[in-house]
Amino acid sequence: MSTRNDVEEIYFQKQEQALRAKLREELEADARKVHEDERKLALADRIKALGFTGDRAKVFDLMPLVHVAWADGEISRKERANILEIVASRGIAPGTEPFRLIEVMLEERPSDLYMSETLDILREVIGGKRAESVVELCIQVADVSGGFFGLGETIARAFGDRALAQVHRALSER
Repeated sequence: MSTRNDVEEIYFQKQEQALRAKLREELEADARKVHEDERKLALADRIKALGFTGDRAKVFDLMPLVHVAWADGEISRKERANILEIVASRGIAPGTEPFRLIEVMLEERPSDLYMSETLDILREVIGGKRAESVVELCIQVADVSGGFFGLGETIARAFGDRALAQVHRALSER
C-alpha cells in the first residue's frame, strides 16, 4: 500500500515540476517578447507581458528581492524563507499563483533580460517612499545570507551590495 502512495507522490511531484518548468519557459518567452516590443507596449501591457497578470501582479514589486537574492548566483534557505515570509505577510497564501510564481523564481534564476525588464518597469512605476520600502526589503534579504559557517559571507555580501546598489539606482532614477 505504501508503494502506491510512493508512486502517486512521485507522479504528483513530476506534475508539479512540469508545471513549474512550463511557467519558467513562459516567463522567459514573455521577457523576450517584451524586450522586442518594448516601445510598442504601454506600461501596464509590459507588466502583463512579463507574466504578471491577475493575482500575479501582487508580487511584481517584489522582483528586486529576487534580483538581490540571486546576486551571488544562488539562493540560501534563509533568503528563500525570508522572501516567502514577505510574500505571506501580504496575505498571499502558499499554493496560490503569485506565491508559486515567486517560488519558481527562487528555484531557478530568471534571465538577466527578465530581471532587467522588471527593474526598468519598476523604475517607471514606483518612487518615493514605496521605492524606499522595496530597497529596505532588499537590504533585509541581503542581510539574512551568511554563507557556510560565515565563510563566504564577505563574497556574498559584496555581490549583494552590488545588487542592492543596482536596485537602488533603478528605483531612484525616476
